[in-house]
Amino acid sequence: MATPIKSVPILSGKIADEFVRLAEENEQQPRHTLTAEQEAEIAEIMRRAREYTPSWMKNE
Repeated sequence: MATPIKSVPILSGKIADEFVRLAEENEQQPRHTLTAEQEAEIAEIMRRAREYTPSWMKNE
């Protein structure tokens, strides 16, 4: 027998207005971006991951 899905609470009134206002304010804030140094470090990690050969395959 399946378990029933719980109902999702719905915001209304002042709480809903406050939620929408905060969400819109947050949307306008700048996003976190990576520095060139961070991007280079990620690229190096990804390159090493692609070139990695497990020890049990090196002898073949």
